[in-house]
Amino acid sequence: MSYFTNGICMGGQISNLLASVSERKERFKILYLYLLDSYLTKIGPILTHTYTAKVKVRVQLNLHGIVKLESAVVIEDQMDNSVTINDSHLTSEEVAVKSDQMSSGENIAEVSDNAESDPPSAPSAGVARRGRGVKRLEIPIRESICNGVQRDELTKAEEKERWLMQQDLKIEQTKDRKNALEAYVYEMRDKILNTYRSFANELDREEISRKLQETEDWLYEDGMDESENVYAEKLEDLRKLVDPIENRYKDEAARAQAKRDLLKCIEDNWMAAVSLPSIKKDAVTDECNKAERWLQEKSQQQDSFPKDVDPVVWSSNIRRKTEALEA
Repeated sequence: MSYFTNGICMGGQISNLLASVSERKERFKILYLYLLDSYLTKIGPILTHTYTAKVKVRVQLNLHGIVKLESAVVIEDQMDNSVTINDSHLTSEEVAVKSDQMSSGENIAEVSDNAESDPPSAPSAGVARRGRGVKRLEIPIRESICNGVQRDELTKAEEKERWLMQQDLKIEQTKDRKNALEAYVYEMRDKILNTYRSFANELDREEISRKLQETEDWLYEDGMDESENVYAEKLEDLRKLVDPIENRYKDEAARAQAKRDLLKCIEDNWMAAVSLPSIKKDAVTDECNKAERWLQEKSQQQDSFPKDVDPVVWSSNIRRKTEALEA
């Protein structure tokens, strides 16, 4: 054990404060001496203060059976030496005397507490007694998990996993767009020459066939590894050419059904008007006759038009006529 010795000069001022600095790696003693041992005895020795640190650790066992170290805190006891005096009417000398008396009283109280077990009296108003507090210091921790990964490594792995999932989703969506474009090319090539043939003129059929062939060639050459948006734009360009023809084809069957529905509605209204008063009966009959004449006129006009142009009357127009008559 090493020693650290220092002294205060004889005849020095009282009180005197001496500050010394010493760097040590091992336990040491501090020895205080008067310079002349013949006059006074030595003071000490005083050992350096040693204490056992109190550390509070929080450990959690989660639902997966994994132990996790949450936090570690050093708990230190602290003595509060603050003294508060609220006697504002006292002079500075009286305040100093009162503070000295309080300090002396505290020392006497410490001695008497060991000899007597009387309950302590309540402190007088305006004075804050010395108390004991607790100081908590957080300790940085770092987990070392056997056969596992650290938190930062796990976070990076999760981020990479999410990125890979996004890439996989993007690849699948791009593949779906490409397959949809390819299927549309094959489907429309057959329909434009067979099913939709009478609903498109020669120029439209040639243009659409040429565009479909160009798209197919592009798919197997330059368009093998294009983005999802490029495939979607190609499909939209083809739909702009084919949709008018497809709408004319679909509306022909829908228009025939709408005509049948309107004629049935006219017949039902005629049958219902038989039991109505003459005024209402005449009004219903008049509306039915107007609807029937309108349908016959539009049907004759439509029959005179070729199928490769937009119809004179769409099925939606006939359905609105039926709804108005039913109302």
